Amino acid sequence: MEIVSRVVDAGIGLAAAGLAYGGCAYAALWPASQLFGRTLIAPPRPNELALTFDDGPNPRWTPQLLEILARHNIRATFFMVGKYAQTQRPLVRQMHEAGHLIGNHTWSHPNLALTSQRRIQEELSSTTAELESITGAQVRYFRPPFGARRPATLRIAREQGLIPVLWNAMTTDWSTPTPELIAASLSAKIERNRQRGNASNIVLHDGSHRTPEANRIPSIAAAEMLIEQFQKSRSFVTLDE
Repeated sequence: MEIVSRVVDAGIGLAAAGLAYGGCAYAALWPASQLFGRTLIAPPRPNELALTFDDGPNPRWTPQLLEILARHNIRATFFMVGKYAQTQRPLVRQMHEAGHLIGNHTWSHPNLALTSQRRIQEELSSTTAELESITGAQVRYFRPPFGARRPATLRIAREQGLIPVLWNAMTTDWSTPTPELIAASLSAKIERNRQRGNASNIVLHDGSHRTPEANRIPSIAAAEMLIEQFQKSRSFVTLDE
């Protein structure tokens, strides 16, 4: 009986550990989770859509996207990787002057759930300093790469005056081959959010943290498809709106 009891206790211990791991993974990576701290996702305004773009600026793809946004008179939010912004200062300035909102996406796109506190501080502060030196405007919003965070990540962001932002509408636009598939997936999520009474905080990518050569034509074309689909019935806003 003692052996059986030990086996049962071990099984309970493993199950508890599994549940704890699963809970931590959910809190660290699931965009809707608020277990590690409050993040901005979307307000209860079902007729509002926020187009947000991560991993730029990219000298090839971002200008194409800017032309589309200008043609439709849409303002978007761009979460920029600091090391790319440093090499594209005129482009960043152009985006700011066009009325787009510029946000912090760290300097080098690490997983902040696994990064030391000192490096988190450096990744955020160096990116904010670079963006503010280019635009002359305060950077207020921060999106963790991969959505990965832990309590220290959110605490450090707030200590630096940054509002952590996640999302409620994203698809694998970095690997999905056609804009039609990307737009269809996002349209379904936008409709789901509307039915739940919420705005949609949409994530697409105008760059890649792995290589500036990554193809972002499907993402850019999907963005225009969404604009054409929803512009007459919804309001496109930046996150600060």
